[in-house]
Amino acid sequence: MKKLIFEGAEARTYLTEFSGRKAIEKYRNPKKYRRKELDEKIRKQRTRDEVNLMHKAKLIGIRTPVLFEVDRKNSVIIMEYLKAKKIKEKINALKEKDFLEIGKQISLLHENSIVHGDLTTNNILIDKRKVFFIDFGLGFNSNKTEDFAVDLLGFKRTFLSSHPEKIKEWNTIQKGYKRKDKKNVLKRVLEVEKRGRYL
Repeated sequence: MKKLIFEGAEARTYLTEFSGRKAIEKYRNPKKYRRKELDEKIRKQRTRDEVNLMHKAKLIGIRTPVLFEVDRKNSVIIMEYLKAKKIKEKINALKEKDFLEIGKQISLLHENSIVHGDLTTNNILIDKRKVFFIDFGLGFNSNKTEDFAVDLLGFKRTFLSSHPEKIKEWNTIQKGYKRKDKKNVLKRVLEVEKRGRYL
C-alpha cells in the first residue's frame, strides 16, 4: 500500500515499501498538453537523467537516497526512505558548522559539474550533522559559471523567502561554498540577481 506524500508539477511522491523496507516512489507526471509519444520520450529521458545525476553525486561523496529500482518505461524511481529531516524543519537547531557543511556540499556538486536545479530547504536534509540531497529531477551537467550562479541564487531566494531572519546563516552557507572559482560564481550570483530585478 502506498501513500501520496507530495504532488508537484513534475512528479508525485509516495511513501511505500520495497522488499519489506520503507521506500519512496517517485512517479513523473504525464503532461496532457504534449503529444503522447513526445511526452513519454521526455519523461523517460528526465527519469534517466535524474538517476544518472544521483549516481554521479554518490560517487563523489554526496549523500543521496539509495536507488532500489528504476522503471524507465513508466518513469518511476523507487529509492531509500531517509530518516533525515528537511533543513526547513530543523533550521533553528542548526549550528554554524551545519550551514558551512551545506555550502561545502553544494560546491562539491558544482566542482563535479552537477547543477542540482532545485536547491531548497525541502530538498536538503540533515541528520546528525550529515547532509543529504534529494530530488535531482531538474538537475543537469554543466561547467558554466552562470548555471552554478543560478543554482545558488535559486537557493538563496527560497532560503531567505522562507527564513528572512537568517541572513547571517545564508552568509555562512556562502562561506562554506569552496569551489575553486568561488569569487567568479558569487560575483555572477549578484549580477544575475541584479538583472532579475530589472526584468
